[in-house]
Amino acid sequence: MAKGYSTSGDILTRTRDGQDLNQIWTDYQSALAEFNKTRQPLIDLLSFTVTNVIEDIVQPGTERFEKASEFGIPVSIRPQPIVAQRAFPFDWYDLRAGYTFQFLAGGPNSLGGATSAQLDAILSMAMEADNALQFEQVMKSLFNNANRSAVIGVTAYAVTALYNADSSYIPPYNGTTFDGTTHTHYIASGAATLDSTDLDQIAALVQEHGYTGAAGYTTIIMVNKTEGDVIKTFRRGVANNNAQVAVYDFIPSTGTGFLLPSGWDVAAGSQPGNSFAGMDVIGMYGPYLIVQNAQIPSGYMVAAASAGRSSALNIVGIREPEQASLRGLIQKPGNNANYPLIDSFFIRGLGSGVSQRGAAAIMKVTAGAYSVPTQFAW
Repeated sequence: MAKGYSTSGDILTRTRDGQDLNQIWTDYQSALAEFNKTRQPLIDLLSFTVTNVIEDIVQPGTERFEKASEFGIPVSIRPQPIVAQRAFPFDWYDLRAGYTFQFLAGGPNSLGGATSAQLDAILSMAMEADNALQFEQVMKSLFNNANRSAVIGVTAYAVTALYNADSSYIPPYNGTTFDGTTHTHYIASGAATLDSTDLDQIAALVQEHGYTGAAGYTTIIMVNKTEGDVIKTFRRGVANNNAQVAVYDFIPSTGTGFLLPSGWDVAAGSQPGNSFAGMDVIGMYGPYLIVQNAQIPSGYMVAAASAGRSSALNIVGIREPEQASLRGLIQKPGNNANYPLIDSFFIRGLGSGVSQRGAAAIMKVTAGAYSVPTQFAW
């Protein structure tokens, strides 16, 4: 990608083969918009916006009745909720657009200044970069299994990942207790090929913490096409990879033109729709929606409980400035605002961290151990 100032030499009306350059700029913006469509639904589904530096997550303790004696007085209970702090780091990011006066007004060897399509294309590039930054923040927070540290003021806070066997307290749920020293939501499949039990295992990690349909959550399993093609072959009672027998039939989503054979187990009584929160649903395996998205790395699966787009109950918090005027993508004039060079800066302030540590789980399909995808390493 070219860098530096846009000059009068960049102003063209037609390419060498006679193509209208304004149409090319328009097509370029459309391509960027389509590319963003694959990222934005993931951002919305997995995250929400926070403006607090620290959030307190109250995790209640438990008490039990004791058997009564005729003259004895029972031990008095005293609520002492355990407060888990979630810290959200923050940084400023910027990007510069630079033009020469002749790029905007027209130079001696050009037919005129830059067209609005060319200027819009530069803005589209900045917006695409902003979308990519948000996406990377969410995915890096999700896929990295190590806690981070953020210095806020003069105090260092832990920025936690999903549950990762870091000895943190994990609230019991529905009679199930968890050992914080061993319980992790970053797991390996144990084999080089995906099988049906992997879906059962990764979904159970989320639901056993209470992130269920009854609590208002939808459990989705997000995969790349590589894993999606394997999941499509699962049939109830039939052995699949690694000699595992599927508990459910894979049910394709509506609109595929696929007719369900008689006797197939259709969860919830019907085929799932072909989209969920703006993402492509290829089908359903039991009660779990299978979402296919090219942004999920091949060789990984993500089970996530979502309460809806940008819900405060979602997994990752994206921290933005407390001051409303500083939120979002900001454009500011640069140091050079006049002849012959004109600058402008695009600015974004944000950071991210996991809020709901039990609401997602990630599996790497491998006979080895879990490792972070290269593109999402901090």
